[in-house]
Amino acid sequence: MVKGPSAGEAKLEKGRECLLKVTDRYFKVRILDVGSDTIRVSFPAKDYPVDGVGATLEFHDEEGFTYYTTQVVEGPTHKGEGVVLRKQTDSKRSLHRDCFRAPTDLTVRVKERDHARKYDAALVNLSAGGALIQTDAPFDFSTEVDLTLSLPGEPMHIISGHVMHVADAEDPCGTARRYFGVRFTSVPTSVERSITRYMWSVLREMYPPE
Repeated sequence: MVKGPSAGEAKLEKGRECLLKVTDRYFKVRILDVGSDTIRVSFPAKDYPVDGVGATLEFHDEEGFTYYTTQVVEGPTHKGEGVVLRKQTDSKRSLHRDCFRAPTDLTVRVKERDHARKYDAALVNLSAGGALIQTDAPFDFSTEVDLTLSLPGEPMHIISGHVMHVADAEDPCGTARRYFGVRFTSVPTSVERSITRYMWSVLREMYPPE
């Protein structure tokens, strides 16, 4: 589950358009009514989704999107009736990436900015602007961190950043893991070039010239 700050701009208001994700499909919908415990949105079908199905309302903007995780309270019985959803007051935020991230199988060391203890972390992917790591460190959203990065053929770097999102997921063996999306702050040019060289080497391995 991704955790993020509430976005006051994404209010559940009558007449507002958004995306509804249900049964792994996206639909553009409009909020028709807002009650104390439920909201009703437009929906193109007349016989699905059924009551109890999980759903997500997404409000997109240039920087990312705010979303509400909810549930279908009442599905449509005829076309044009719409879908009734359980009203949620807590939203979460996901930001768009502005850099390509290359997958890695490296391990890094990471610590909270004002603490001495360091944790091992699997470096899932990396870009000049940030990284996705998996670690048992007790970080939370907005935690400021220092990441010690040693890339093959490159000098060791210590990069400052802050946690932008937190996600819980199972690894291929079915073990629950916690992942942290870190956005780098004030990356020196030399570090950016070092990361870029490594990323190009990964891309050449992934997509060798024919």
